[in-house]
Amino acid sequence: MCVYFILGVLPALLTPIAGLNCGNLRENQLYSRNEITAPDEYPWIGRIGYVHENGTTFTCFAVLIHQRYAIATAFCALSNADFDTLFILFGDWRENENFKVRDCRREGNIFQCSPPPQKVEIDELVVHPEYKNDLHNNIALAKLVRDVEFTDYVQPICLPPVKEADGNQIAQRLEIAGFRRPLWKGQEADEEGEWRRKVQVFTASRDFCESVAYPDWQNMTTNHLCALGDEEKTLYFGSPLMGIKIVDEKPKNFYLVALPISYMLLYSPKNLTLQVFVRIAPYRDWILKNTALV
Repeated sequence: MCVYFILGVLPALLTPIAGLNCGNLRENQLYSRNEITAPDEYPWIGRIGYVHENGTTFTCFAVLIHQRYAIATAFCALSNADFDTLFILFGDWRENENFKVRDCRREGNIFQCSPPPQKVEIDELVVHPEYKNDLHNNIALAKLVRDVEFTDYVQPICLPPVKEADGNQIAQRLEIAGFRRPLWKGQEADEEGEWRRKVQVFTASRDFCESVAYPDWQNMTTNHLCALGDEEKTLYFGSPLMGIKIVDEKPKNFYLVALPISYMLLYSPKNLTLQVFVRIAPYRDWILKNTALV
C-alpha cells in the first residue's frame, strides 16, 4: 500500500460518479427515536482496520463515496504508522472482532440481522498535501484494491452540493452516525454500546468554539465546523456528520457535511464535548480530481 501527498489526479479505471445513486434515505428511519440504527441505515460507514503484529485495531472510520473510494481523516491515515496492512469493513452493524459472521439483534418482538461485512484492503492513501499534523486540511482518500459490492447494507453517500455556502450549517442539529468512542484509555463498551448508533450534535459558531476551546483551536477557518454533543455519545474520528438534500419538499438524499477530527470535554456546561470537524465542501474539487470521478 502506498501513501501519497498529491494534488494531481490518481490513475483510475473507473466510470464517472455521474449517475451513481448515493445517500440512500428512507424517510421512516428519519423519525425513529432509536439510537441504535437499523442494519441498513447509513450503509456508507466503514471501520478502518489496522493490522499489527499483535492483532487488529479499529480506531477510525472511513466514509464510502464510490465503489472504489472512501474518505477518511489524514490523522487516521497516518497515525498508525507501524501497521502491516490497512483494510476497511463496510456494512458492519456491530463493533466486535468476529467480523466474518452476520450480526443479529432482538429488540422486543423485532429480530433483525445484517450479513457479514465486506472486508476490502486499501490499495493507496492520498493525504492532502497541505496537511501538517494539525487541524488544517485534515482529510485523506482511500483507494480500495477492488470495488465493493453495492447491497442494501453497503452504499455510498453523496458529496456536498456544489454551491453549499459557508456558514449554512451553523446553529443546527445534525445527525452523526458510527460507533461510540471510549472517552478514556481502557474504557470498554457494554453489549449495547457495541452497536452502530446515530446521535445528534448542535453546531456552533467559530467565535463560540474559540471562546471555550483549546488554544490550538483558535485558528479555525471556514474549512472547519464545530459542534457540541453529549459526552457519553462521542463517536470515533471519521464518523460522518450528515445533511439532507430536499427535493420537491421531500427529503431525498443524505450528503456528507463533515468528519470529526478532534474533541475536548467541557467543564461548563457539564457532560458535553466540544468537537471540531473538517468540512467536506471546501475539498470537493480536490476529492473529485484525486479520484478521477469528474
